[in-house]
Amino acid sequence: MRPLQARDRRYARKLEQAAARTRTDRVVVALVGVDAAQWVSAHLLADLVPALGLRGYGSRMSWPAMLADATTHLPVDIVAAVDPRAEIADPEIDALVASARGDVAAIPAQRAQDGTVAGLGAAETGGPAPWPILADHPAEDLDPLDDVLSVPLVHGLTVALGRTALRDVLEGDAPRSASAFARALRARLDARVLTSVRPVLDEPRLVFAEPRATGTGSSRDRSTAADIVTAAGFDVVSWRPDAAGTVEPVRRWRRPHPDAQRWAIKICAPAGRQGAVWGDMHFARGLASALRRRGHTVVIDAFDARARPTSVLDDVSVVVRGPYRIDPVETGITLQWIISHPDQITRAELASFDRVFAASESWSRNVREKWGIDVRPLLEGTDVDLFHPTGVARTDDIVFVGTARGIARPSVVAPLRAGIPVRVYGPDWRPFIPQAAIAARTLPHADLPRRYESASVVLNDQWPAMRRHGFIAMRPFDVVAVGGRVISEQVEGIEEIFGGAVITYRDAEHLVELLRADPDTLFPDTAALAGIAERIRAEHSFDARAAVLDAAAREVAGRSATSG
Repeated sequence: MRPLQARDRRYARKLEQAAARTRTDRVVVALVGVDAAQWVSAHLLADLVPALGLRGYGSRMSWPAMLADATTHLPVDIVAAVDPRAEIADPEIDALVASARGDVAAIPAQRAQDGTVAGLGAAETGGPAPWPILADHPAEDLDPLDDVLSVPLVHGLTVALGRTALRDVLEGDAPRSASAFARALRARLDARVLTSVRPVLDEPRLVFAEPRATGTGSSRDRSTAADIVTAAGFDVVSWRPDAAGTVEPVRRWRRPHPDAQRWAIKICAPAGRQGAVWGDMHFARGLASALRRRGHTVVIDAFDARARPTSVLDDVSVVVRGPYRIDPVETGITLQWIISHPDQITRAELASFDRVFAASESWSRNVREKWGIDVRPLLEGTDVDLFHPTGVARTDDIVFVGTARGIARPSVVAPLRAGIPVRVYGPDWRPFIPQAAIAARTLPHADLPRRYESASVVLNDQWPAMRRHGFIAMRPFDVVAVGGRVISEQVEGIEEIFGGAVITYRDAEHLVELLRADPDTLFPDTAALAGIAERIRAEHSFDARAAVLDAAAREVAGRSATSG
């Protein structure tokens, strides 16, 4: 059962997913408070897919009342009901269905719109409402847990359970709210959460009447909740009510060894599927892996989670400054690493961090002279776990990977206008280039190394402000790390860093001239390129960058200890 709500940005995608599942499942789509256009589109699709069941409800309908009505049309053994806000993949739905039984309700480890945990089930801990277990924690804090955990209460609206048990609860207990439904389920079923199933609630809730939850004040679930918190790597120091009165544990991160620190990498990408394709997310994952190899625990915060309440648990936070400003948190050591949009940076922003790094030698030097702030150069790098040579054969393809950014990027448009074929991978290109030039709208990040290594040449350009201020993007590091060749816009220092594996063009005419030449006459031979690639992987890996950041954090900590 897939409810869809008004003003859902992913309405079409979710409706399409529901229709596709009719090949194997009985599916009911509940249209809750939708507008006329949504209603018409759903019915048009249902005409094409007769197996798709549609039901309509007002926005103030309660969740249990909708369940009761919609499930009368599902003569099945297991019912999977999906939160209308959730973007949930088919394998995740299948996992929930496979785990549900007559006496077991299976739920996901749902994440909130900002990417943090919305609640790993819930527990009656003594307040007026249950505590959503590990709420506001980064999703990485679920990694140490078992794949399946028993929890006291179902939390959230996504659940898979036996239809007979569901009907017994809805008809026998007649719950009037989602919280009452969860408590009624407790008396009949074991609630189990699948910790690796982590859909994001990427919409605000706009439907379903839900009165303020009230509880019994019981603290009977504290032991179970504390065990889960402990298994996640934290000690429970005490219990206290939050601002809303919910009693939650005071937690302290448990260091796996004396030198370990808990790091949070804060980025400008959104949570969920939308942010998964951002370069900032791939950047953060590469840096996180490198920091973990240094013995640290690392979590990644999407933009909306930049000030999550559980930041107090972190020892070090590093802001990867992209298109949006992210202010430092008030606790722990704060580092900033500026990788783009230097024209937006202010002196006040820099002065608020313990240490600041920037991916440009010249910009760092100029800021030190202009503002008297010790900005240290730290160029972007490459993730050597992914970007290393594999021996794939080089082709004749000229390749560009990236979005159009809403403009006719010269590095792509100029060659195509001159009749030079370019294979373009990225969205938003149709207004600017022929359809035949678009190899794919997306290219999985794991496939990038082979695509770069097999290309004859990879094209590179950058944001104008980055080019003016000497910021070199991550793409040349990745391409050269696999032994590839790059033709790029001129950026200060780029040819010196990459030692012949990157050559630059002055303007569109010069770019066309270079692309018409034999690339073997422009670039070093295979053996020389292999040597350059090895040097880039050694000197410009995220491991090398993590060592610099780690040393800076320890320097700040040492000075704080001395001054204290």
